[in-house]
Amino acid sequence: MDSANISDISKVFSIAAPMLVGMVFVWVIWRTESRHVLIRRLWQLVHGNQEIADPEIRAFVEEQTSLISFRMFSGLPVSSLEKARELIRWAKLNEVQMRTLRTCGKFFDPDTRAIEAKKLPSPKTQAMKLAGFFIAVALCVACATAMLSPYALLSIKATNRLFLATATDMKPLWRSFGEASLRAANCPPGNEAAQIDTSFTPQEVGILCDVLKSETSAVFLRNALKEQRWSSALLLLFCIWLSWISLFAWGTGSAARNLAGRRIDPALPGSQLNLDLRN
Repeated sequence: MDSANISDISKVFSIAAPMLVGMVFVWVIWRTESRHVLIRRLWQLVHGNQEIADPEIRAFVEEQTSLISFRMFSGLPVSSLEKARELIRWAKLNEVQMRTLRTCGKFFDPDTRAIEAKKLPSPKTQAMKLAGFFIAVALCVACATAMLSPYALLSIKATNRLFLATATDMKPLWRSFGEASLRAANCPPGNEAAQIDTSFTPQEVGILCDVLKSETSAVFLRNALKEQRWSSALLLLFCIWLSWISLFAWGTGSAARNLAGRRIDPALPGSQLNLDLRN
């Protein structure tokens, strides 16, 4: 590895490292719904580890740090530290895992410890989400296949016929079992013999045989295949994201419906829970 490559790598790292740190901070702020972590780090950057002199202010900061820590590790946006403590006791009492509550997402209110029944998705909606997931997975498989395939997907302008092509052979996109590919060897003058082994029409055979015999076809097909693979890679990333979103949406609804089915009392023993009964 020469000095130029080392210099390029160091430049990329010098740019990527701050961006990565910034992305981490953004994710923490999004998860905790607070800028407390960022502000605390800025305070330590300016003042070091110096303790806050006023005991009440120091206690307030420590309380906020504990609250943000709970939000960070549990993923549940409780409004106060007391609500967090109540939620921990309630979850232990009823043998409910924090990850289950986190999976319920917007359907679970961590302050009232109750499932919002009116927002629960119907079984039909859940089925549609699951169907969307399987469709997205099928698209992922199709994109991955297109990336790994040695054939470029092209079309004949004259007939709008889709076909798969390499520099040596071509075949229809949809073909019957056992149907042979069209090769340059099947293209004698007049192209009469080519129709024996393929479902291409005589007009299409003439066009494709001209392509197979062309000296520039190899370069054209190589570029077409490269473009197809890049497009398939981008589409694959989108389909992976779509499948994750669909599965997450289905899992959230499923977890919330299962938790609602347990009919757990949201109140803690010996305490009175204030519920918002307004319409």
